[in-house]
Amino acid sequence: MKTISILVLIILFFSPNLFSQKKGKWQDEEMRAKFEELENIKLIETLQMDEETTLRFFARKSEHKLQQNEIREKIKSNIDNLDVLLKSGRAMTTEELKSKIDEINNLELQIDKNKVEFLNSLSDILSYEQIAEMIIFEKRFRNEVRKLLMRDRRTPMNHE
Repeated sequence: MKTISILVLIILFFSPNLFSQKKGKWQDEEMRAKFEELENIKLIETLQMDEETTLRFFARKSEHKLQQNEIREKIKSNIDNLDVLLKSGRAMTTEELKSKIDEINNLELQIDKNKVEFLNSLSDILSYEQIAEMIIFEKRFRNEVRKLLMRDRRTPMNHE
């Protein structure tokens, strides 16, 4: 029980995004935080990490998440700027549009590149089997959450 308490504290310490108030796809930030916390606890169980490994892993994962969020914010900003330009009625050349689109695409590619770099960087913390288990776990967990959310969204419409 003491180990579980320590692990929960470690997760909370290394997950600053749990309490962030950023707007995103989730309208209920508290619910998002609970899903992230559940995901982290289940991930620790799945990978059977000891306390030291858990600390190192979540420190690196937290850093990676911050980098990804920064890139996503740049993408959002670029798309918002493009939207404003298009709605302003100002005539844009094909080259200007292409340049803006290329910028957004390059940022999207950077997200994928950072994900690959993050996974490759884990080899000094986790075994390749654990990395593979983590990839599978994340995919399944996100699919399950998506299914639950979609089921909950459909339920009110069926009652009308």
